[in-house]
Amino acid sequence: MAVSLNLLDFTTGAALDFFAGNDKYASVYAVLPFPGVKVPDSDKTKYFCVFKEDTDFKAREFNTYKITYNRAQDEVIFYLNGAEVRRESGVPVKFNRFTIALGIMTEKDISPEGSVSVHGQTVIAEYSPITVTIKE
Repeated sequence: MAVSLNLLDFTTGAALDFFAGNDKYASVYAVLPFPGVKVPDSDKTKYFCVFKEDTDFKAREFNTYKITYNRAQDEVIFYLNGAEVRRESGVPVKFNRFTIALGIMTEKDISPEGSVSVHGQTVIAEYSPITVTIKE
């Protein structure tokens, strides 16, 4: 089970996310097939999702997450508790706008029969206010 902070661009299908569970977190960089979204043509892979998992954080405690995007430099930086934990350069998609989403979910592999819902679990998530800064 995980809680998530998601920055989603429904004009391009791009997503930047942090997922956190009890004992690990993952930073995520993706272009996804969101329903109704036309992904820009590319000479590279059209859809992708790259997770980077780590356990170097305060497990079962309050942690702070920050994602920065530099459109001019095509760069994304992920921060955990003020420290840089991941940098992606040469981002192939120009983000246009972000929809901020918070999530509580169970990640299960898709079976040959499709996705699987898990019921009867209890999850508690606590989010602090989100700060958005835009610089020209």
